[in-house]
Amino acid sequence: MPDLSDKEILERLHRGDTGALGLLYIRYAGAVTEFAYRFIKAKDEADDITHNVFCALWDNRDKLICIESIKNYLFQMTKNAIFTYLRHDKIASEYASRIHSDTSEENKLLDGDREVTTKDLLEIINLYISRMPELQRKAFQMSRFENKTYSEIADELGISPRTVQHYISQALAELRKLSEVLILFTSLNSINNLF
Repeated sequence: MPDLSDKEILERLHRGDTGALGLLYIRYAGAVTEFAYRFIKAKDEADDITHNVFCALWDNRDKLICIESIKNYLFQMTKNAIFTYLRHDKIASEYASRIHSDTSEENKLLDGDREVTTKDLLEIINLYISRMPELQRKAFQMSRFENKTYSEIADELGISPRTVQHYISQALAELRKLSEVLILFTSLNSINNLF
């Protein structure tokens, strides 16, 4: 069974084969957990999200026959689970309410059969940036979105240019790690060009 394609595994899962679920778990649980951990920053909660995503996959197995890409499906499910987890977090509330406003709980988990779009990726990246420590986030945004120099940023934030450089380097390194996880879910390898 390990040599089966994702499509073949989905067909077996659709028929109730628990071994197929196990194989999908082996293939993708690490990426799901890593993706969740990047936002939650707590191993136990990231593990819980992974467990819930795969339980939902099993619970909705009768609807999976129409899924074109299990990676896209898992990306959407994990993204929705992250937003649900962060719903009460002040930083994420505007994102969660916008994404979930007209969507029922069940539909949120089943919204994974669509293509992962650049808009999806930018939402995730923007949320990730919004969760950075305040000075790091401000320095990064001023550098990348306002095209300010390190000296200008340093003056405005009341820190040294060297600290600004450190914050931006740190932000870029974290975003590159996030991009590696996102690439596991998508075929949009051009995501690396965003950083």
